[in-house]
Amino acid sequence: MVFGIFLRFVVSYIWIVRHVIFSLLTLVVLGGILLSIYEDYTIGDSLYLSFITAFTIGYGDITPHTLIGKILSIFLGLIGIIFTGLVVAVSTRALASTIEYTKERR
Repeated sequence: MVFGIFLRFVVSYIWIVRHVIFSLLTLVVLGGILLSIYEDYTIGDSLYLSFITAFTIGYGDITPHTLIGKILSIFLGLIGIIFTGLVVAVSTRALASTIEYTKERR
């Protein structure tokens, strides 16, 4: 039951920052398209590289080789740090709200 309350708070806070989340994801996709142009990868491989880099996973199976590709990858990594921080902030706030809510109901 508490997990359901937590999920409701997560969804409500994500809804508040939905424009930021959408903008960050758009930048990741745009970075993937640019990587496809400058690195001569397929669009699928470029989007894969873009998301793997942005979400700080970094398998290393596909890597940028050109200077522009490397700069784009750094940019994508910075976007990923912002995205990760946003997810942590939303989760932390949702957890705090869940704790407050359950204390009030007792």
